[in-house]
Amino acid sequence: MFVIVGLGNPGDKYAHTRHNVGFDVLTLLADRLGARFDKLKCKARIAETRIGSERVALCLPQTYMNASGESVVQLMNWYKPDIDQLLVVYDDIDLEPGRVRFRTKGSAGTHNGMRSIISLLGEDGFPRVRVGTGHPPQGWDLVDWVLAPYQTPEARKKAYDSYLAACDVIEAFVREGAQAAGDLSRAVCAKFDAKPEKRPRNVPSTALDFSGVGEAIGRFIDERYIAGASCVVTVNGRMAYQTEKGQSDVQTGAPVTRDTLWRLASMTKPITGVAAMILCERGQMALDEPIDRYVSGLGPWRVALRDAQGQVTGYEPANRPITVRDILTHSSGLGQLTPDWDRTIAALPEDQYTLEGIARASAGVPLDFQPGTQTGYSAIAAMNLLARAVEEITGMDYAQFLSNEIFTPLGMKQTGYRLTARQWAQTAPVYTPGTLQPLPIGDMGFGGMKRIYDCGSAGLVSSLLDYMRFSLMLRGGGQYKGARILQEDTVRLMASPQLPAGLPGSPEDETWGLSMRVTTRQTESQP
Repeated sequence: MFVIVGLGNPGDKYAHTRHNVGFDVLTLLADRLGARFDKLKCKARIAETRIGSERVALCLPQTYMNASGESVVQLMNWYKPDIDQLLVVYDDIDLEPGRVRFRTKGSAGTHNGMRSIISLLGEDGFPRVRVGTGHPPQGWDLVDWVLAPYQTPEARKKAYDSYLAACDVIEAFVREGAQAAGDLSRAVCAKFDAKPEKRPRNVPSTALDFSGVGEAIGRFIDERYIAGASCVVTVNGRMAYQTEKGQSDVQTGAPVTRDTLWRLASMTKPITGVAAMILCERGQMALDEPIDRYVSGLGPWRVALRDAQGQVTGYEPANRPITVRDILTHSSGLGQLTPDWDRTIAALPEDQYTLEGIARASAGVPLDFQPGTQTGYSAIAAMNLLARAVEEITGMDYAQFLSNEIFTPLGMKQTGYRLTARQWAQTAPVYTPGTLQPLPIGDMGFGGMKRIYDCGSAGLVSSLLDYMRFSLMLRGGGQYKGARILQEDTVRLMASPQLPAGLPGSPEDETWGLSMRVTTRQTESQP
């Protein structure tokens, strides 16, 4: 059991000042791990989680800096870690801003919080991570300096990068030990002495200023186009910008925070795509096999014939089966261009209002076109068949499969179909742009559905940081923070064009990969 303590002062007055480095680092680490500071004991706010296979308690003492030792002693008595499993994170004026140092033991130096801990513990043989804030400039009092926020965007950027580096060092310490943490901290400091490498063309730099994103969101809010938004930008796999603006709930006035949950709607589809590709990698599903092989009770398929005005004039049999690839590329013909699907689902008995029942009912609705002959976005029906295939292949509820294979390994603790009462209270309602009138979309996040089921096309709720983890897994070639979800070749295949050029229904500047769009050329509207 590791106890990791970040030193700082509680209260808005001290938030994000130099003396609250420990608080800020552990808050970022908790976000990264999907942990929440939802416990209050031992005079500290605590988030219990895991780093790798190790149990970890992230602790923010609420005693104020100079009495930090009171909380740390109680934490040691409660969790009973070995002394070398206590790690303290704090600011250090003797280090240049941006530098991060790891030590296995040492004196308190000039830091009152560390002086309190060492005095009450009676020893100094515990590891610590020191984050540089630098000496006060000429004319500054030391106390004023450490209790002041960062004055410039450059200073804030350098501090934020050092916090991210400190998170990396902490994770290295827990996963691999003191030697690895020390090596990593020395590598961070070495960057200050090395000549900057020439950056290749078209590779983004973490020095980019993303504040314009926040300004644009602010304009959307001022124009009442949206009530609020949360945004995060990552560069080279690391968080480079984050902002929360506006209201998550117009009726209550609740602000958007990093804990706000959002209905994913069709951003559920790439998750279903990953679920299908997991089974393809295991040899339990194949892209060019008929979906009927994996989902029982589907056929026979028929296609609607239409006149010049788009009215249905008759039906014909499908020329071939629908394949898994057809579904992942929206070229199956499964869609909702007629009211047939809505009527079919609305007429389902209550005991069949499940993923199984809805998937099978969808198969009785005529296709919009012959499979593989064009593309047409399938809002609900197609991905539901894939989700049902996952259930029949694995014998597991779809929601449980996603939890076991994707959400839990990636630390996506706030993502799911069925939420607790507390999570629903954190979920932002959906509003009409311009008027911000509530949209009656129900808990599924889209209209026309009676109640929650494990839909493969929509219905998931998640936090922004959870979905960031999923996105970074894809960006990382199927891996995030040591959790391997897919092989790199599989992710590359998902992000590659899968349809013939010029297939009807595809815009000229984009096509479909496997469950995601692929941009094929740059235009004015598509960078």
